[in-house]
Amino acid sequence: ADLRRVFTNLVINALEAMPHGGELTVRCEEAGGAVRITVSDTGEGIAPEQQRQLFEPYFTTKPQGTGLGLSGAQRIISAMRGQIRFRSDVGKGTSFYVELPLQPANGGTKHTSNLKAA
Repeated sequence: ADLRRVFTNLVINALEAMPHGGELTVRCEEAGGAVRITVSDTGEGIAPEQQRQLFEPYFTTKPQGTGLGLSGAQRIISAMRGQIRFRSDVGKGTSFYVELPLQPANGGTKHTSNLKAA
């Protein structure tokens, strides 16, 4: 449920960043013992002065926002020994990158992730 909340938040933010349409891309790949999920949009981008505050609790750029979405996402991902970061270009879009370590399946050497579609 926590991961679902993280990715729901990232997708909603991406869609809201494209009020006049655009392209949302979600990509998942394995890299170096981790799974990396990328959520990218071709929206408005995030202003440089806002980028520094993006993960701070209660910081929001939305009139109805609580400012808890990205700070909560960061807390959830960190608790799972993962990382969340982003890159944004004003007028071109934003990409969020979530990296989570893969867990051994049934104590073996094979790796699997515990991400499931609902």
